[in-house]
Amino acid sequence: MKFPASLFLAAALLINISGLVSTTATAAANAETVTSQPSANTDPYADLKIYTENYPPLNYDEAGEAKGLSVDLLLEMFNRAGIKRERLDILVVPWERGYSEAQIRPNTILFSTTRTPAREKLFKWVGPIGLSRVVLIARRDSEIDLTDEASFARYRYGAVKYSRGDLALQRGGTPPKQITYLNSPLSAAHMLARGRVDAWAFERISAFWVLQKLGYRSQDFKVVHAFKKRQYYYAFQPDSDPDLITALQSALDKIRADGTMAAIIEGHIPGASEIFLQEIPND
Repeated sequence: MKFPASLFLAAALLINISGLVSTTATAAANAETVTSQPSANTDPYADLKIYTENYPPLNYDEAGEAKGLSVDLLLEMFNRAGIKRERLDILVVPWERGYSEAQIRPNTILFSTTRTPAREKLFKWVGPIGLSRVVLIARRDSEIDLTDEASFARYRYGAVKYSRGDLALQRGGTPPKQITYLNSPLSAAHMLARGRVDAWAFERISAFWVLQKLGYRSQDFKVVHAFKKRQYYYAFQPDSDPDLITALQSALDKIRADGTMAAIIEGHIPGASEIFLQEIPND
């Protein structure tokens, strides 16, 4: 019995199609198996957010990039911990925004943050970065007199909201109406120089650095009050990955021990590393 040639052709075509479908299905299954496996290059901290503010020379924005002592130090910490991060991963935002985000969003870092008793349980801490000395700065020709706490209520102050200067003024009993809140130290410096506030509550080193950068003479200003010494840290939202916190603290400890930290400080504030690296107890 002879079968038509067309029948043989149809059978051959059916076999080829079946083979193709089988091969495609196998390839798809293999691809699914491969993609379902975690890549060795996956970033375990892909959701990490890093916030800082304009607080020179520790941290500030320059031409769209984060710069400063604390920025360089953090990037070196990431490098030693084997975590790839760059300047553009660090967002320079108003302090109020960063402070809020760092309390509600896990795997969020905020710096440079002064560690105080009021903030102790709000964050996890990596540090210290260095010594913080918040002061009240007035114009040299000012007759401001802060010999007692009661005198604080007689003057007008400039401060960045939620900053240590702001908190120090509030703890000293300064009426809220006497405090003018500003988004950046640059605005505060201008207001002080123009006589719109009597004193500015800010970190001493940073305040005089800003005044000079804006073209004012440092000798035209004076410190009229100094608050208690504290230390700067990197603050982490409390539910952040503990392995990340441990890795960065370990990296910082090594950077301090081998002299790299002092070198970074000297690169930004010549002659200040010995004072800046003083450690004080956290009460």
